[in-house]
Amino acid sequence: MSSFKKRAGKFFGSVIREFADKAVPQQHQEQHQEQPHNPQHPQPQGNRGDSFQQPFMAPPLDDRFVEVQPPKQPTNTFTADGTLEALKLPDEHRNTIPDFSRVGYREGHVQIPVVPVSVIIEPSNNDTVDDTARIQSAIDQVSAQPLEHIGEDGAAVRGTVLLKAGIYRVAGALIIHTSGVVLRGEGQDEAGTIVVATGTIQRDFILVNGMLNSDMGTVETQQAIAKTLEMMPTNGYMSSKKPKTTTMTGVYVPVGETHIPVESIEGFSVGERIVIERPGSDEWINDIGMDNLPPRPDSVASVQWKKESFTFNFERTILGIDDVTSALIIDIPMVMSLDPKYPPAKVYELIYRDSMISDVGIENMRLLSECDPVNGKDESHGWYAVVMDNTLHGWVADVTTMRFVSGIFASTWSRYVTIQDCSVLYPVSKPTKGGRRYQFCLNGQMGLVKRCFTNNARHDFITLARCCGPNVFVDSSGVDASNGTGPHERWAMGTLYDNITCNTINVRQRFWKGSGRGWSGAYQVVYNCTAQSQKSCFQNAPGSTNWIIGFKGGQTEQPEFEAQSTQVMAANATVQPRSLYWAQLVARVGDAQLVENRVGEMGRKSYNLF
Repeated sequence: MSSFKKRAGKFFGSVIREFADKAVPQQHQEQHQEQPHNPQHPQPQGNRGDSFQQPFMAPPLDDRFVEVQPPKQPTNTFTADGTLEALKLPDEHRNTIPDFSRVGYREGHVQIPVVPVSVIIEPSNNDTVDDTARIQSAIDQVSAQPLEHIGEDGAAVRGTVLLKAGIYRVAGALIIHTSGVVLRGEGQDEAGTIVVATGTIQRDFILVNGMLNSDMGTVETQQAIAKTLEMMPTNGYMSSKKPKTTTMTGVYVPVGETHIPVESIEGFSVGERIVIERPGSDEWINDIGMDNLPPRPDSVASVQWKKESFTFNFERTILGIDDVTSALIIDIPMVMSLDPKYPPAKVYELIYRDSMISDVGIENMRLLSECDPVNGKDESHGWYAVVMDNTLHGWVADVTTMRFVSGIFASTWSRYVTIQDCSVLYPVSKPTKGGRRYQFCLNGQMGLVKRCFTNNARHDFITLARCCGPNVFVDSSGVDASNGTGPHERWAMGTLYDNITCNTINVRQRFWKGSGRGWSGAYQVVYNCTAQSQKSCFQNAPGSTNWIIGFKGGQTEQPEFEAQSTQVMAANATVQPRSLYWAQLVARVGDAQLVENRVGEMGRKSYNLF
């Protein structure tokens, strides 16, 4: 056995033992009290939805959509009776807790596929060999294969690159840039597949991104452009010849709503994917106080919010069209209110400007970053272990990362990504400096993290700036973090933290922190979560609402910045149902056992078929 493998085996063994001592057992068995309904297509019924069984009888417009009323004083009584209807908890503007059930790979109710193996790679068993080109060549070989449809959910795959158990050394980066390609190992422990990020290049290690190419992962290229904007290209939307419209004048569309009244329904059709674009406005930024951020204590000026940077684009699918109220009925509720006080939202056909890939995954392996063994603040090594971007319907499953600066990141242009049964352990970096130790990070739309664990983070489970959502973190835990879970930068919308255990959870005003973070998020839901410290902070931005329900842990008595406190409902208690996300998913699918078999504990990925 090589000296490297001996060292690795000894190290991995100690890590596994320490992890086992600290890990919090994950619980997932749900007690579902709701009655199943509409198991096949539980969608709103629309007048022009040909596949629907009956016409949708919309309530009068004035009954569903109301003008903004003066704020009411919050009640101190938690009155929900354990049903999903009671848990909507409308505020004075009729904003309600949205349905989060359509997040994750293929909307979360579809089992991640076991993609057949196309190429098998054996470990080099040589400490001096760089396996970058060999693994990337196999990925490219599978990328050239034709797509084949599997299952009944629309998945189209090419094949899997299987890394047999052993140690692989990668001095560059590995890139998946084509739909239907999976990179799989044979286990996360020391007897499984261990892929080592070698050398001193600060780079993200495995990148799943439809806008990259495989040549960008070579050592020479990474030395030149690692961690640059070239490695994180920005996508956008193309113009369409189909008609556009705007939201109806004078109508407030609350969070949680699926009926979007528009000036014209002409040219739109059931099944069409659309963008609801809420434009930024100077008036909104002024109303929430983000155009007058004070300088930092070190006299560095804060970056004032500008309307050009705060246009929010929400991707949705039309499930029905109601002629009576001129409303588009969308699949996923709004997670940001549309207030007629500000410019109307634009609605148009969704066409991506650049390539998005789908049905891609990283699974069943351990990723390890080499670093200076005597410098616990070393940062000349792997940054994020896995980054998914410009991706529809992807997954990271059964992956352990160790000693990277940060963990697993579903970035801004990720959609319907599931990260499940993963661990991010022992990050190596400057322990308190910004931009480090972000362990599980969702910054796209319809992202899902479930049954995951991390330690020694700055931030266990977070979103970043202008995250449109919805996103869900569920049944996951972190220990020994130095900072908090929650929205971290500049107005994330529509995140559910459900049965999360961590150091602190914060939804708050951050004012001049960073470069002028300001309000970190709005319309956030914290449900049956536990904070291990007594320093959590929950605050409402002007005109917005958060829902904190069943929170166990202490709140700071001295928030960093004064703002309206969010009411905590059922403090230090566990409310029913146990999990809001799982209850909503079962209610939508209509069959608790089917959900459990496909995506619950019984539906965990199996790798024994090939």
